[in-house]
Amino acid sequence: MSVYFNEKTWEEISGAINQNAAVILPVGTTEEHGSHLPVGTDAMIAKYLGGQIGQACAAKGLPALVMETITYGFSMSAVRRWPGCPNIPTRVFMDYIFNIIDSLIEMGFKKIVVLDCHGNHDCLLRTVMREIADCHNIFIMTLSPSSLCASVYNKIKKDPEGDIHGGEFETSLILEICPDLVKTDKYTDIDKIICNTMLRGPVSTWGLQETKTGLYGDPTHARRETGKACIDAIVAESVRYIEAFYNHNLNN
Repeated sequence: MSVYFNEKTWEEISGAINQNAAVILPVGTTEEHGSHLPVGTDAMIAKYLGGQIGQACAAKGLPALVMETITYGFSMSAVRRWPGCPNIPTRVFMDYIFNIIDSLIEMGFKKIVVLDCHGNHDCLLRTVMREIADCHNIFIMTLSPSSLCASVYNKIKKDPEGDIHGGEFETSLILEICPDLVKTDKYTDIDKIICNTMLRGPVSTWGLQETKTGLYGDPTHARRETGKACIDAIVAESVRYIEAFYNHNLNN
């Protein structure tokens, strides 16, 4: 049986509301990812993970619906130096996401999970989470795939410095999701991370190290096996969080 919101009739959606089903909203964007990855990388990852998580929830008996992936969002100007990044201003993006969630709550959904697959959206989506809470006294959940699989990835990654954008992590995921779109002959380590100082984190990496190719990381370390291991961890952890979220009542 399909887990996709847009494949349901209104009667089926009404039934999902009565089951207090979780609604999963995958959020990616479209932007350059160097010469070796497609500009739709974040959106492709979001769509694939959303489907896998929805199916895993169904297999465990958790009612869940997966919405269409958000494919456009906000990217910093550093990325927009290269073609391929239709950009949405932060407040327009936040209002758009707010209104989607607001309308889901008006329908009767209470368990809404935002799957954040683009780094620039983290603070924006968490602000929307707080605005929704103020408006409806309903608390949604945001999940970050990179955080969910961090313990697994940190054990198997080959790049000692890690990556931010288009490096080993994202390249490994796309190698597993749609390997035909990865141009392995375009791999370069010219933008491997060299700014691992105390400022990384408190200051955006984009302001600590100049990128020459639009990357922050080293895709030469990418492996399909790494991508699969990370995806498996992301799906398993997501289901664990969604199950806890589904069973939680505000006063528990």
